[in-house]
Amino acid sequence: MSENKTEFVVPFDVIELPSKGLLYPGSDGTLKIEYMTAEDENILTSPNLVQSGKVLDVLLERKIKDKELKAKDLLVGDRNAIMVFLRSTAYGEMYPVTLTDPDTGEEFETEVDLSKLPVKQLGVAPNEEGLFTFHLERSKKDIKFRLLTSRDEENLIKSEEKRKKLLKAQVSKLLTSRLSLQIVEIDGDTNKSYIEQFVQFMPAGDSLDLRKYMDEIEPGIDLRADVESPSGASFRALVPITVRFFWPNIEL
Repeated sequence: MSENKTEFVVPFDVIELPSKGLLYPGSDGTLKIEYMTAEDENILTSPNLVQSGKVLDVLLERKIKDKELKAKDLLVGDRNAIMVFLRSTAYGEMYPVTLTDPDTGEEFETEVDLSKLPVKQLGVAPNEEGLFTFHLERSKKDIKFRLLTSRDEENLIKSEEKRKKLLKAQVSKLLTSRLSLQIVEIDGDTNKSYIEQFVQFMPAGDSLDLRKYMDEIEPGIDLRADVESPSGASFRALVPITVRFFWPNIEL
């Protein structure tokens, strides 16, 4: 007598990427994402993964069905969009948060509706190299830059932490380090040493204009939610994407 073996298939959905897939060769602008299961909760509660900071990367790799695209190669905005999808479909769209009242300084609890966080599509199409252009008015320079991936952001933060620890530095260089990584060409010059020096001495106005433009075109989900405190103060609160994004009240 043969036994019937039940095969469990994890359902999935196809989500549209804020970047439209324009920076991923061969992409149609969508990704197949599996819904979360109880097995995935083992990852969220794994002390080693949580302490190493790898927990969300491991979770994301498991949930992306299109294995030709690695989680760390996703733009930060696309990654956040997937995280919001996973959290919303697993535990609901209402996300409880504890915030500080800007008027009274007292903490209060409220909920953020994740479905109301606006999605921002890629504002400008990149060139055939996946780059974007911008003219610096004060420096009279034309630059080409790229958008950063999750891997880029992770490496930036690690390098900055290492630099501050090694040099016991009090001032962060994350802003200029990020610009130096994003800018790939200045008036046709691609020398990294020159780019780093240029960024260091770039007029503050050019730096601000460039960062504003990068923010305008970068795709993703606006993680700043409009909330109102008990005292009646209205302000914008950032929704952080950490392991607590999935389980706000979990003891880690």
